[in-house]
Amino acid sequence: MDKVSVIIPVYNCEKFLPQTLDSVLGQTYPNWEAVVINDASTDNSLSKALEYARKDPRIKVYSMTENAGVSACRNAGITHASGRFLAFLDSDDLWQPNKLMLQTFFMKKHKVGLSHTSYAFINENSEPMKKGYIKVNPSVNRQTYMKTSQIGLSTVMVDRNIVPHISFPKDRKLCEDARTWMDLLKEGHTFVGLNKILMSYRVRNNQLSHNKIRMAQNTLVRYLNEKDLPLYLRLYYFAHYAISGIEKRLRKNPLQVIHSNTQTR
Repeated sequence: MDKVSVIIPVYNCEKFLPQTLDSVLGQTYPNWEAVVINDASTDNSLSKALEYARKDPRIKVYSMTENAGVSACRNAGITHASGRFLAFLDSDDLWQPNKLMLQTFFMKKHKVGLSHTSYAFINENSEPMKKGYIKVNPSVNRQTYMKTSQIGLSTVMVDRNIVPHISFPKDRKLCEDARTWMDLLKEGHTFVGLNKILMSYRVRNNQLSHNKIRMAQNTLVRYLNEKDLPLYLRLYYFAHYAISGIEKRLRKNPLQVIHSNTQTR
């Protein structure tokens, strides 16, 4: 059973980090390590991470000397990772218990270097939101990704036997993970989608309207910089991306059904 290294950057997330770590501890796949990178948090995030590390040696905590941003933390986590597989998890998102088991089996069976899964939205209280669900395609190339932006960071897994090198941009702009996926796709890699909801993406009150606008603006700039594509294609892909973003926010959240079924058992 190959080891999975779970990279978790943390900055001032003491409220949600315990739930996130609990979702890793609850995995049915036992051979993992959690590489927690504390980005000079000023709250109790570090102490909470260390508390978990004392209870389970698979959790390893490292600290940045100064606040460096999420990309620098992920890159630092990759350097500390010892597993064949890399999995990425934001410090406020949650995994379904069978996430690592299903995804590693899927990737090894199909000899896949990059994979992602479906996911749905939860609120700050960890309750499934009525709407918000991301479906994924079986295979995602550059064109598909630009049209759908469907690759959720906390669902991504990398087989380093097939994709040995991955890094995130050093600047601190939004959409740093999207730029990483785009670089991999431009290199000729393909993401393979596992259409099962294996991650819950937390929507926090402070990230709603303003960040959506900024993200759309950054995405437009990124698309316009894809100079090897004709302008009409870049604009077409952005229009498709915008429509897809609205659709996924309005799509009924299947976690409502999962939650209800669990409650009645």
